[in-house]
Amino acid sequence: MLQDLRYALRQLRETPGFAAVAILTLALGIGVNAAVFSLVDAIALRPVNAVRPHELVSLHTARQAAHRDYRPFSYAEFTALREPGPAFADVAAMHFMLAGVGRDDDLRRSAVFFTSENAFALLGAQPELGRFFSATEARPGADIPVAVASHGFWRRRGGRLDFVGSTVRVNGRPVTIVGVAPAGFTGINALVSPDLWLPLGMVGQFSAPSADRAHATDLTRADTYALTLIARLQPDLTPATLAGPLGVLERRLEALRGGASAPNERRALQAGPPSRLSIGAGPADDSGVRVFAVLLLGMAAVVLIIASLNLANMLLARNTARQREFAIRLSLGATRRQVVRQLLVEGLLLALLGGAGGLLAANWANELLAHTFNARAQAMNFPLTLDLQPEGRVLAATVLYALVATVSFSLLPALRCVRPDIAAAIRLASAGVGPADRWNRFFSLRHCLVMGQLALSLALLFAGGLFLRGALKAAHVDRGFHTENRLVAEIDFAMTRDDEPTMRRRSQAVLQRAARAAGVRQAALTTTLPYTDMEITRRVAPAETAPAAPDAPPPGSDGLFAGISSGYFQVLGVPVVRGRVFTEAEADLAGTAPVAVVDTRLAETLFSGADPLGRRIRCVDPVDDTAPVEFEIVGIVAAHRHGPQKEEFPGHLYVPLAHAPAAQVFLLVHTDKIERTAEAAATEALREELRASDPALPLLRAVPFGRLVERNMNLWLIQLGGAIFTLLGATALFLAVLGVYGISSYAVLRRTREIGIRIAVGAQPREVVRLVVRQGLKQALFALAVGAALALLAGRILSSALYDVSPADPLSLGLAAGILATASLLANWIPARRATRVDPLVALRAE
Repeated sequence: MLQDLRYALRQLRETPGFAAVAILTLALGIGVNAAVFSLVDAIALRPVNAVRPHELVSLHTARQAAHRDYRPFSYAEFTALREPGPAFADVAAMHFMLAGVGRDDDLRRSAVFFTSENAFALLGAQPELGRFFSATEARPGADIPVAVASHGFWRRRGGRLDFVGSTVRVNGRPVTIVGVAPAGFTGINALVSPDLWLPLGMVGQFSAPSADRAHATDLTRADTYALTLIARLQPDLTPATLAGPLGVLERRLEALRGGASAPNERRALQAGPPSRLSIGAGPADDSGVRVFAVLLLGMAAVVLIIASLNLANMLLARNTARQREFAIRLSLGATRRQVVRQLLVEGLLLALLGGAGGLLAANWANELLAHTFNARAQAMNFPLTLDLQPEGRVLAATVLYALVATVSFSLLPALRCVRPDIAAAIRLASAGVGPADRWNRFFSLRHCLVMGQLALSLALLFAGGLFLRGALKAAHVDRGFHTENRLVAEIDFAMTRDDEPTMRRRSQAVLQRAARAAGVRQAALTTTLPYTDMEITRRVAPAETAPAAPDAPPPGSDGLFAGISSGYFQVLGVPVVRGRVFTEAEADLAGTAPVAVVDTRLAETLFSGADPLGRRIRCVDPVDDTAPVEFEIVGIVAAHRHGPQKEEFPGHLYVPLAHAPAAQVFLLVHTDKIERTAEAAATEALREELRASDPALPLLRAVPFGRLVERNMNLWLIQLGGAIFTLLGATALFLAVLGVYGISSYAVLRRTREIGIRIAVGAQPREVVRLVVRQGLKQALFALAVGAALALLAGRILSSALYDVSPADPLSLGLAAGILATASLLANWIPARRATRVDPLVALRAE
C-alpha cells in the first residue's frame, strides 16, 4: 500500500494540470456540501440545548373554542404548574423584551430575557464565570438589579476575568453582572441570543404600557399574562404519553380562575417540542426551516454528483490513455486486483486533497456567511447569532463526502481500464489508433457522463434562477405605500419608564417639533410600521357576530393592529378609499369615542362586500383574557403590505394612538425631495431636531424609510436564499463546463493525427472546427432536452418554497438553457480552434 501511495504521488507530480483540475473539482463539490451542511446543522439540526433535549417541551395555553387563540401564562399559573406532579420534573419561566443596553454613546438595542432562577439548570447550563440567579432575586417585585451576561456579550466587552461585579446600564438603569453564561448557550432559541438575562423580579421595573398589553407587566397581578414556560418531562414520560397528566394540570389552572369559565372560554394546556426559532406564546411550525434545509442539502448533493461525474470522466479518459502502461504491467505479472488497487489509491489521494481543500473552502464560506448575517443583525439593531463553526458531524460529513466521491469516480474507471485484451491494447496503443470509433459514439459512457452533468446543471441553474427571480420580485413588489423622501425615528419610552400620560405628552411634543422642522411636509406617529420586523395582531369580528361554539373556530379574522396619529396615511402615502381618517382630537385624547380605520382587505374579509362604514367591530387581544373592545369603522384605506412574505398578508386595523398606548413608537416624517447622497445629512438633522426638542428622548435610531425597508429581516432572508441557490447553480455550471472542456480537449488530443491528415490534404480550419464542435453541440442539445424535463420537475418540487414565481417560469428556463448552451459551445470551440493551429507535420509525428 505504501508503494502504491508513493507511485500515486509521483503520477500527480507528473501531471500537475490534471491534478489541479481534479482537486479543484473535488474541493468545490465537497466544499459546497460541507458549507451547506454547516448551515443546515446550525439552523435545523443541532440541538439548541445539548442536555437530554428530548425531555424538553414548551407549554402553551389556548381557548378550547379556538385553538389558535394562545396567550402567555401568568405567574400564578407558572407557580401552579411548577408544583410537584406526575408530568414535569421542573418548569421554568421566561419573558422576552427589547431594551437599550449601554450608555448613550454606546447604546445598542438588544434582547433581554427575564428568567426564573431554575431556567439555567433546567436547560443544563453551568456558568462560565460567577453564578446564576437566586430564588430571592427571581421573586416578583424583588427588584434586585443583577444580570447574567451572554458569553458573546462578555467577549465584546473585553472578556476580562473581573467582568463579574461590573455594572452595565439597561434602559438607563445600572445592573450588576453576577455571572457569565457558557459559550454557545442561547437559551431556548437557535438564532436569538440575548445579551443579558435578568431575573423575573425585575420585570416590573422595565415595563411600560404598550399596544399589545392591556396594562404594565406586573407579575403580582393574576391577570398579567407575560410568561413563556418550558418544562422538562419526568423520566418515564414522553410527549405522546402526556395527555393524562396534562388533564390534571388543566383542572389545576381552571381552579385558579374560580372554575366558572364558560365552555368556550376554558383553556386547554398543550405541550410540544420547543420551536427552534420562535419565542411566541403559541406553538410554532418549523416546517419552513426544514423545507429550506432539505432543499439546500438536495441541491448541494446534486453539485457533488456533478463533481463526481466530472472526475469520473476525467479519470476514465486518463486511464484510457494509460492502457498501454496497464497492459504492460499485466503482461509482466501484475494482477488486475493490484492495478485496480493502485487506481483506487490514486483516487483516494485525490479525494483527501480535495476534501482538505473543500474544508478550507467551507470554512471560508461559513465565515463570510456568519459575518454577513451578524452585520445585517447589527444594522437591524437586533440581536441575532449564527454559529457556523464546524463540529464533529460536519467533519464526519466531509470525510463521508470524500469517501463517496472516491468510490463513485475511481472504481468504475479502474474496473474498465483492466478489461481490454492485453495484446490488443499494446498493439492499438502502439499504432496510435485506439478505439476511436467507440469514443465517438454518441452514447458512449464518457459522453453520457458529460450529458448527465449538463442535464443536472440545467436543472440546478434553473432552480437557482427561480429563487433569484423570487428575491428580485420580493425586493421590487408593489408595497402599496411610499418610501421616497421619508425618514423614520424609533423611540422607546420603556427605557425611561414613563407612565402613560407622560409618554403621550412627550410623543406629541416630538411630533409637533418634527412637523415644524425645516424641509418637513408632514409627520405622524405609529406603534408599528411596515417592514420593521415587528407586528401586533388582534382577532377582529363584526360586533353582531355571535361567540363561537365550543368546538368551532373563532369568528372574524386576524388583523394587523396599530395605533396611529392623525395624518399617518398621508405621510405613508396610502390613499383613503372611503370615509375619513382620525381627527387630532380622536388621535390624542383617550376619552374620545373608539373609532377605527380598516383597509380594503380586512373590510372584504369581515363584511364580504357589504358597506363597512358605520359598522362596529369587536377586537380581541389574543394575549389577554379581558373583554373585547368595540370600535366604529369611520374610514377605509387601500390595502398595503406589512412585510415581504409571499403568503396572503392579513388586513390592517388602525385605531387612534390614544386608544393604543405603547412604549415604542415610530415617528414617520415626509420631507422635501432628498437625494440619495443627502440622506445621511437629512437623518442627522432630524436626530438633532428631536434631541433639541427633548434632550432625554430615548431615541434608538433614525434612518431613511427606504433603507429600513431594505434591511427587513424577512426580505434579507429571501434574498440570501436566492443568492445561495444561485451560487449553487453557478457552481454546477462551472463544474459542468469544466467537464465539457476537459473531455473536448482530450478528444481533440486523441484525434491529433486525424486532424493533421485532414489539414494536410486541404481541409480548412473552419471545417475542422465545425467537425469537432458539431458533435459537442448535438450532445449539449440532447442534454438540454433531458435537463429541461428535470428542471420542470425540480420546479414542481420547489413550488412551495418559491416567492411569487411560477415553477415553470419560461424566462428562468430560457436564460438557464441559453447560458448553459453558450458555455458548452465555448467549451467545445476553444479546443477545436486550438487544434487547427497545429503544424500538420508535427501532428503526424505526435503519436
